[in-house]
Amino acid sequence: MRTALLPAALATALGLSAVSCADAPHPAGTTAETPAQDLRVGAVCSSHFAFVTDVSCGLVGLGDVRFHCAGEHDGPCPRTRSVTFENIGRTSVRLVAVSGSAPGERHEAVSRALPTGARATVAPRAGDRYLYDVLLRAKTGSAAVGVVAVS
Repeated sequence: MRTALLPAALATALGLSAVSCADAPHPAGTTAETPAQDLRVGAVCSSHFAFVTDVSCGLVGLGDVRFHCAGEHDGPCPRTRSVTFENIGRTSVRLVAVSGSAPGERHEAVSRALPTGARATVAPRAGDRYLYDVLLRAKTGSAAVGVVAVS
């Protein structure tokens, strides 16, 4: 995590963009340097964009979006069927669901523009088995989305 802060700080100093992701209170056994890697309600992905760009929320804070492990499970965690996000930032955003069925197969589905306070649910495309990632797409400005539901 610390190595990721240097490029973000450098990008900010150059006026490019800064990306940060934070979560709700850290589960037992985790800290800000070692966040839990489970997709969960309360996780937040945010960025300050100086230009139009996409940010992989799966890579920078939400963890592995293919599965969700809320509570205790006997055996493997269930596959993620959908994630509902709320735009908690000051900029209108779009969410891009990246899904697929086989290794290397990727399909993208872009949400409608979400103004501040709006919610959108992303899910794998019909016929796809896994939600691989969720991208945060915005024009310039501060943008943030929070996870409000996972199924």
